[in-house]
Amino acid sequence: MELGIQILLVLHFIGIGALLSGFFYQLKSIKSGMTVNAGILHGAWLMLLTGLGMAGLVKPAELNTFVVALKTVALTAILFVAYKYRKKEKTPAWVVPIIALLTTVNISLAIFGSAVTE
Repeated sequence: MELGIQILLVLHFIGIGALLSGFFYQLKSIKSGMTVNAGILHGAWLMLLTGLGMAGLVKPAELNTFVVALKTVALTAILFVAYKYRKKEKTPAWVVPIIALLTTVNISLAIFGSAVTE
């Protein structure tokens, strides 16, 4: 069980890396218009699926469901925004930065609001 959680955690970190690298890649075109690239979309999916998998493997008594719910809402918002604007050539100026902000909120919740109670 512990090994499964650790494997999912590594994959979760890879998802974070993919999502944020998709954002940083788009920074070069901040003035001309950023787009939602595949890294953002696939990283968000990977984060959502591995996060829910980790939550499913932890004993229910040890799980902080409030933090898990907030992280799931943030990732779902990322996915909704990314899917809405994924095929647009140029997106509104707020789209990609808000995805990066929601990712940062998600990381902050993971660090400061531990999802597993000890």
